[in-house]
This record gives sequence, structure tokens and C-alpha cells, in this order.
Amino acid sequence: MKVGMQMKTKITFALMSLLSLLTVIGCSSYSTSTVMPNPGSTKTSSSNPQPFLTFTDDTGQEVVLVKKPERVVILNTEVLGLFYQQGGVAIARANASGTPVPDAAKAAEDIGEINQVSLEKVTSLQPDLVIGHPRFHANLKDALFTSQIPLALVNINSYDDIQRTGKLFGQIIGKEAESEKAWKETEKHIQTIISKVPNRSVKFTFITIASNGISIQKNGNLALDIANKLNLKNVAEGMQSSQMPSSVPYSIEKLIEADPDYLFMVVYGTEEYGRQKLKDELESNPAWASLRAVKEKRMVFLPSDFVNSPGLKIDQTFEYLAKLVYPDAYER
Repeated sequence: MKVGMQMKTKITFALMSLLSLLTVIGCSSYSTSTVMPNPGSTKTSSSNPQPFLTFTDDTGQEVVLVKKPERVVILNTEVLGLFYQQGGVAIARANASGTPVPDAAKAAEDIGEINQVSLEKVTSLQPDLVIGHPRFHANLKDALFTSQIPLALVNINSYDDIQRTGKLFGQIIGKEAESEKAWKETEKHIQTIISKVPNRSVKFTFITIASNGISIQKNGNLALDIANKLNLKNVAEGMQSSQMPSSVPYSIEKLIEADPDYLFMVVYGTEEYGRQKLKDELESNPAWASLRAVKEKRMVFLPSDFVNSPGLKIDQTFEYLAKLVYPDAYER
């Protein structure tokens, strides 16, 4: 009887010890195990970390930044100022005639003209992000991909483009909240400017002066987008496009027929270059002086901000044009 009791006690003790051991093992496994994510989850295991940022550029190409980029090369001169305004710093940049370089960006290495960038030079800098222009740098995509260098191609044709790109730069730089706040302030000021626009029709023509010729702009650029938001009417909208859908071949006859209230000169280059081109190719025709906008001194060379993105200062560009066309509405 006594032996039976001892055996029973030993068995009970063994079972309790086994139960305790299983409990400890179970708790230990729970605290150190990796919980596998659901198929739709964005979480990844520590062996396969989630990228810092994934986005689609203006050509529809997906760009994956494995880590926050620290060595950025900017080939698109239109967005250089915008990148610095968001708090970014580039190690190198391209340049373009007539496009001012922000003071803060002058320390970045100059790697040549926007349309003549050396692939060898770019790769030698070992960047972890290159920001280019679809027109000039799409041909670098395959080579940079092979070198495992991300390329983002961005284009600025409107205010919405500037705002969207600015917010993207805020994410890339790691200052998303600051970027969102800054753009809300800019948008608020722009809406205040637009709210004062009188309800009257003012006709205009944008004449583009570039190295490849002179044309009348029909659509597809920043200056036109700003004018449209300020209730100005582009007389070129009904004109026949050239090989470039966004423009119309220059014609003094068409301008005389359209009779715009304002002639806005947009120069891709320096204003000095534009004025010389105007003198040589437009003013040399006696019919130019017969235009009402010329006679009433309403021909204006617009600042470079209408060509090169002014970034967060885009509200000042809106204000400039609004006060120029509607001075009585903005006296206060």
C-alpha cells in the first residue's frame, strides 16, 4: 500500500514537471517567432526589409528606393530649386542656358548641359538616386538599371505637377510632414489670388522663343496653366497645331486676326537672347507694329519662373501675372 502511494506520488510529480516544461517551451516559442504577414500585408520579415519608398514616375516607371537616398544627382534643371526648397541637397547637377542655379545648389558638382549628360560621369559619382527629365534622360534608364542606380523621370507642365513633385521630394528627403504643411500655405495664397480675378474676358498669346525657333504656344506648359487659372483666354486654342501638338507655327497674320489684349514672350534662354531674337525675326516685319498689344505697350517678357519651376514660390508667379493683367483688382 505504501509502495503504491509512493509510485503514485512519483508519477504525479513527473507529470507536473513535464507540464511545466511544456509551458516554458510554449511561452519561449511565442516570444521569439516571426509572425508571417498576410498576403495583402505590406510588412516583411527582417531578412527582407521593406523599401524606404516606392513610387511611379512621370513615365509610368516604378521606382524603388531601398533606403533613404543620400547621394542624389539632379539632371532635370526644372526641379533643382524645388528639391532644395523641400530640404534636399544634391551632390551633382546638370545646367541649362537661361536657367538660374539656386545659391544653395551652386556647391553641387556641375556635370554639364542637360541635353549632353555623360553617363560615365553620372555612374562614377555612385548616386543612390538620379532625377532626370523624360525628354533628355530616358535613354539612360537601361544603363542605370544595370548599375543598380534608380532613375526617376519627372516633368513640369502645370501647377499640379509642381505640387505633386514637391510632395514626392518631401517623401524622398524624409520631410513629408513639412512639405505637406508648406504646400498647404502656398495653395491657400494661390486661392486668395484667384478669388480676386474679375469676371471679364482678357485675351492673350504666348509666344515662345527658343533656339529651335519661334512659335505660338497652344497648351502643355506652366505659363499657360497659370494663365488659365487666372481666367485668361488663349487665342491660340482654336488654331491649327504644328507637328508639335502643343504649339502653333508663328504667323503674324494669325496674330493680327486674333487681336490679343496681351502678348506674353516666354524665352527658353536669357531675356537678352529673346529680345535680340524678337528684334531680328519679329520686329523686322512692319506688320508687327500694327498689333494692338504692341501699340498699347502690352507686350511683356515674362520672368524665367514661367519656364523654370519656381517651386514653393509658385504663388508669387500667380500674383505677378494677376497684378499685371488686373491691376485694379489687386490695388489693396
